[in-house]
This record gives sequence, structure tokens and C-alpha cells, in this order.
Amino acid sequence: MSTNENERILIVDDNPAFRETLVKWLRAADHDVVAAEGGEQAFLMLRDWQRPIGWLYTRAPLPGLIDGWILADEYHDTHSGRAVIVAAPQARPSRAGDIILAQPTLAAVMEALRHLMNRHRNRPISADTNSRQQRRAA
Repeated sequence: MSTNENERILIVDDNPAFRETLVKWLRAADHDVVAAEGGEQAFLMLRDWQRPIGWLYTRAPLPGLIDGWILADEYHDTHSGRAVIVAAPQARPSRAGDIILAQPTLAAVMEALRHLMNRHRNRPISADTNSRQQRRAA
């Protein structure tokens, strides 16, 4: 399993079959993965500094008060240089650089995550790391 805490992936999806299969596929590809079925649980996981989240996939519509858009905003507070993958009813542009997929398949989510992680791995150390360190120091 990945030992880099910044590589932990949070999967937020209220469809249990989709969520569990995606988690299974990611773990089989040697990723550290945690999952939530709702926004409130995922929000708490994003705020848990003991188990930091490095990547986020979420559905836009989620049951409860916290939806995928709120989760994306919370994620960007810590990871300003990283995109979120959001499954939405329609694909659309994102000012934050997120990847908005219209009702994606499991394979499409896997490919989007791979693409983001590879792109991030090939970049020099960015402001993303510096901003996280400044927030923890505050």
C-alpha cells in the first residue's frame, strides 16, 4: 500500500455498489483508500489532520446537507493546487480546475484519478505543499 499520506484517496458516493467496486479497484492498484457514503462523514474525514486526504472523488448530489460541491471547496482549502473529480448530472467547466464528469463509469473515474496523480507526480514541489504547511503552523 502507498506509504505517502498525501496519496490517500477519499471516495464519496451514495451508490454502495459503485463506491465499493471503485474502492476495491483502487486498493488492487495499491492505493490507500477511504470511503464515505455521505457528505457529512466525508467532511469530517477531510478535516482529520491525523489521516490526511490527498485526492478526492465525489458525487455532486449527496444525501444530507453537505454535497459534493461543498466537499470540493473544503478540499481546496488544503489542496489549492489539486483538482477534485466530481460526478455530476452534466459535465461543465470548473473555475477551480476540477474534473466534472457526467455520470461517469468506474473506468472513467479510475482513468481521471490516474491522470491527476501522474500529472501531480511530474510537477516540481508546488505552492500546494507550502500552503498546507502554513495552515498547520497557524
